Amino acid sequence: MYSKQEGNKQADIRLGIDKGALRLQFSSRVSQQFYGKKQKYIGLGRHDSEENRKWAEGIIRRIQEDIDYQNGANFDPSLKKYLELKSNVINLPGSYQAATLRELWQEYVNWKVDTKQISTGTLIGRYERNFGYLLADYLNKPLTEDIAQTIIDDLCARHSNSDSIGKLFSALSSMSQRAMNDGKIKKDFFAEIKKFYKPPKKSKQLQEEEDHRAYTVEERNLIIDSFYSSTKQSFRQLAELIEFLFLTGCRPGEAFALQWKHIDLEKGWIRFEDAYSSVSKEIKGTKTNVVRIFKIKNKSRLAELFERIKNKNKNISIEDLVFTKMNGKRVSLDTLAGVWYKKFSERRTYNGIVTELAEDGKISCYLKPYSTRHTFISIQANNGTDLALIADVCGTSVDKIMKHYLQPNEQRELADI
Repeated sequence: MYSKQEGNKQADIRLGIDKGALRLQFSSRVSQQFYGKKQKYIGLGRHDSEENRKWAEGIIRRIQEDIDYQNGANFDPSLKKYLELKSNVINLPGSYQAATLRELWQEYVNWKVDTKQISTGTLIGRYERNFGYLLADYLNKPLTEDIAQTIIDDLCARHSNSDSIGKLFSALSSMSQRAMNDGKIKKDFFAEIKKFYKPPKKSKQLQEEEDHRAYTVEERNLIIDSFYSSTKQSFRQLAELIEFLFLTGCRPGEAFALQWKHIDLEKGWIRFEDAYSSVSKEIKGTKTNVVRIFKIKNKSRLAELFERIKNKNKNISIEDLVFTKMNGKRVSLDTLAGVWYKKFSERRTYNGIVTELAEDGKISCYLKPYSTRHTFISIQANNGTDLALIADVCGTSVDKIMKHYLQPNEQRELADI
């Protein structure tokens, strides 16, 4: 679509549309005289709408007047003097200019933080890193219907991060609803995709194989023993932590936050009430915000573990961390990954204990550190422990245990009936 010029005189500027956005197209004469190009185009940064076309046509008239006067003596090739018309139009009743996605997204995320709907760790890990990565190519563009559809098409075509993409569509729809209430956009472009986006489904066995695999009792014991017998002191330093994770099924962040005041060996319990976020570097409540009691049987393997730790550290304060690095500082996910998966240094890279065992064929495969939790729950559930008790001490639910942790018998087959 192009603007019309009055009279029979050949226009030097025409209004065009490129991918839904308005732009100016200069004649060959003006393009060569002022820009040194055969054909010059300049985008106006606004999407195609009736209001924006009126604004652009006003600019075109002013530019044409300056070009016509004394062979362009008053023409400003940078267009700064003409784009000032923006302020005279944008405040007119009924005028509308699409805000950028960055503006709308940042306002939405700030609102989520201010109203305490998301924690600092969720802000950094999910909204800034994960969602920020998925939206990176579109943040500086105005949120028009065309841009929204491009975002939808792009994300739907991806074969990974399907769970995150589904959550992102919901967030974008919520963001749009807020922007509509503030008069910043006229439509929630993500309302439909939020309802109908379905990540590719996987069979129960495939879900368990990919996400909730666990080690056997024999593999668990081999991993623990390998940490204790490692030739590297930094690996041996975390042997007690690895054993504790396998024996309790707690989340790693809960172990990182554990202090001696949370343990009463005489009464026989551990109190899980805090967790350390390796992303935000802060202490927060447990994932479910529920304080859990984990009972310790007398003379059990777990009780003996605590006795060994206390005997090794004679001057223990109740405020001291139970598990620390060699320098006495708190363990984090990066620390755990270094001894479990790979340890990186300036000169070389060392395989972690579990990586080494997997590559040597001593265990079935490499699993992430979180598999310590899967292993504990799976071993307990598949050996007859009451599921409600497991759910209570581990901060999960019976439904999740039945869905994720009861390991299928990989040798079973459908009956030939």
